[in-house]
Formats: sequence, structure tokens, C-alpha cells
Amino acid sequence: MKNTYIISLLVLLTISISSLASAAIKVDKIDKGSVVIAELDNPAVFDFIINNPNGIDSAEIYSFLGVSFSPKGTFDIQSGENVIEVKAYPSKEVRKNSGTFKFQYEIKTGNQGIYKNSLSIKIVPLKDSLTIKSFPLNIDDKSVSLEIKNTQNTHLENIMLQFSSAFFNGELNVTLKPFEFANISIPIDTAKIQTLVAGNYIFNTKIIYDTAETNLEGTIKYLESENIVLTTESKGLIVRKKSLTKKNEGNVPLTAEIEISKDIISRLFTTHSIQPDTFERKGLMVTYKWSKSLSPSESFSVSLKTNYTLPFILLLLIIIIGVFVKLYTRTALILTKRVFFVRTKGGEFALKVRIHVKAKKKVENIQIIEKLPGGTQLYEKFGVKPDHIDSSTHRLFWNIIQLNAGEERVYSYIIYSKVRVFGRFELPQASASFERNNKKEHAFSNRAYFVSETTSSEE
Repeated sequence: MKNTYIISLLVLLTISISSLASAAIKVDKIDKGSVVIAELDNPAVFDFIINNPNGIDSAEIYSFLGVSFSPKGTFDIQSGENVIEVKAYPSKEVRKNSGTFKFQYEIKTGNQGIYKNSLSIKIVPLKDSLTIKSFPLNIDDKSVSLEIKNTQNTHLENIMLQFSSAFFNGELNVTLKPFEFANISIPIDTAKIQTLVAGNYIFNTKIIYDTAETNLEGTIKYLESENIVLTTESKGLIVRKKSLTKKNEGNVPLTAEIEISKDIISRLFTTHSIQPDTFERKGLMVTYKWSKSLSPSESFSVSLKTNYTLPFILLLLIIIIGVFVKLYTRTALILTKRVFFVRTKGGEFALKVRIHVKAKKKVENIQIIEKLPGGTQLYEKFGVKPDHIDSSTHRLFWNIIQLNAGEERVYSYIIYSKVRVFGRFELPQASASFERNNKKEHAFSNRAYFVSETTSSEE
């Protein structure tokens, strides 16, 4: 009975001492990052505010449930309030299970007993500690905007992010405080984007943090843009070449149409590189149409060649004829020269020359001037004898006082040469001077020639 009483007294005394020891110090906690990455040995960080009501003492923080602490070993606490940064390192076994881990820890003091309390930390895989999202992308954008957010109450320092997508590739390092986010821009590979169609595209992010690696996927929304660009190129004058090209510079498939109109004349001289899909005639115009479905960055070209060579030649001939007609109608006196081959008994080379003089209008004081070709002589026994012969210049002159409109005169003469002529033999132009309306005017004949293979010739 006495022993039982003594044991009970000792138990009560122990409880009383323990109660006094646990009440000797008070501890408040400030969470500075209670999340631990499951793949790493990074700590959960707290500020312990230790209120020591007594004098200077020593303390040690520990746990028997797979968590180690820093500072390690004993450290001094002063009288009053002490702020100690405490880092809790869960063991590898503890980090295998994601979620909240609540455990008991103890602070053992040198003179005031043991303080016991509980602490909670959160274990999160690396892939759940970050979110990465993109903003919608337009076809004219030069870079893509991404938002990276730390979703956990932990410090993420110097994390390597490696991006890969249909639009860009790149990498960068970021450091994020708990729940902090950052906006970044990554240049777009313009060569890649040209052929992409609007829609949603997956992009991959490889996250490397210390020795841990994981991958995240995100979605980029590539907004629709319709844009067909027409390019026209023309060159040439007589042979006119024209090229029309339509290119899909948008990011959705589109149907491109090329339309060309030609008048009924020019269409006769026009050829196309591609047969038209349709053509429509309205009045004097014909409209040709081509169409083709184009993917992004794809182009469609039609070339036309209009050859105006034949119309140009015809137009030139018309102009020349018009000029001659105009000159003809303007000339009051017309000279026409003809030449004929003459056979002689002695075998000399001889030609008969005939000049027709016709007045279209009344003219006066007319003088016909003819020059003999070099190496030839005049046979004076034939034809109308000239009014004057200039032997020094080999020129013949016939004078006519007056010719009425429509009146015509013909002058013939024969020239000969003892030298045989082979091939083409050309005679000089005959000329005439006359007066009309008291004004001096001149007229010239055509050029006449003789070819030895023929008997007569005229230009």
C-alpha cells in the first residue's frame, strides 16, 4: 500500500514537471514555403518564432517520423523572442507519397524541457508545380506570348524550360517565388509558320530542375486569317507578256480566282499558259476565268502572251499606203519612168527609157530633167529630142509651157553602151520643176532598173 502511494506520487510529480517543461517556451510558425518537390530533396521552409521566458538556453529541433531539420544540432536561444529559419527535409521514403504530410516534431531545450507540436508539409510532383499557357497567335505576330506560373507555395530557382512546337523552339531559365507568374515572349520561326493552317497546336515544354525532369503540354490557338495577294508583271511592247500570280498568305485554305478581259481583236493574237476554266462574252469583250484551291503559302499563276507583230505590220502598211496616197493627192505633177531592153545589130547594150508626165492640176513652166547613167550615151535618132542637152553633166531637159489637169505627155529616148551589163542596172530618178499658183514646186519619178536576165523591168 505504501509502495503504491509512492508510485502514484512520482507519476503525479513527473506529469507536473513535464507540464511545466512544455509550457516553458512558446513557438509560433510562419510558412515561407511548405511545399516540397517529390523528385528533389528541397526543404519546406518556416520561420519559427520561439518565445523564451527564461534566460539564455540551448535548443535542438528533431522528429522521429522521417524528417530532418536545419539548423542541425543545438543552437542558442536568447531570452525573449527568437526568430529562427527552419528547413524541414522529408526523407526519400516520405517523398514517395504526394499530398499533405503531417508529423510531430520536438524542440528540446537545455533547461526547460521538451516542446512538442505538429507540422504540415505538402509533397508535390514537379509537373504539378508549374502551369504554362499561351495566348492566341495571329498570322502577323513575330513572337508567341507564354505565361508561366508557380502554382505551389515553394521557391523554384533557376528552372530550365525547353520549348518545342510547330511555331518555335527555344529554351530559357526562370526563377519563381511561391505563386508567382511570369510572361515571356519567344520568337516565331517564320519559315515554319508559312504553311500552317489555323487551328489548335500542341507545344511541349521540358522542365529541368536540378536533377529532376518532367514534361508539360500546352495548346496554342492559331487564329484564322484570310488573305489572297495578287501580283502582276508585264513586259514587252510588240510581243506583250503578262503574268498574274495569286498567293495564299493567310492560314486557311482558300479558292483563288484570276480573271482577265480581252477585246475580240486582241484575243485572236493571245495565248494562255493554262486553259481557262470558263469564258464569257459580253459585247466586244471576252472574259476568261481560272480558279484553284490554295493551301497556306501556295501560289497560282497564269501567263498570257499577246503577239501584235502581224497587226503592227498591217498597221505600218496602212500608214505607209496612207502616206503615199496623201503625197499622191498633194502632188500636182506625176512622173512615171519605165525602161525596156533594146536589141541592136552590133550587139551593144541598149535600153529604151520612157517618161510619162501627167498633170493632176493645171501647172505652168514645166521643165523635165533626166540624167543619163554613167558609161551610157544618148541615141539621138530616136524619140523626142530634148530641148537642151548638157554634155558635161549628162543631163537632158524638156520644156513644157503648160499642162492642164489630166493632160499627159510621154518622152522616150534610147541609151546605149559598148560595155555589156550583167545583173541589175539602175537608172537615176527623173525630176521636174514647175509653177502652180505662182509657186515653184518639184516632182520626182520612181526609180527604174533593168536586170540582164529579163527583157524589161520597173520599180
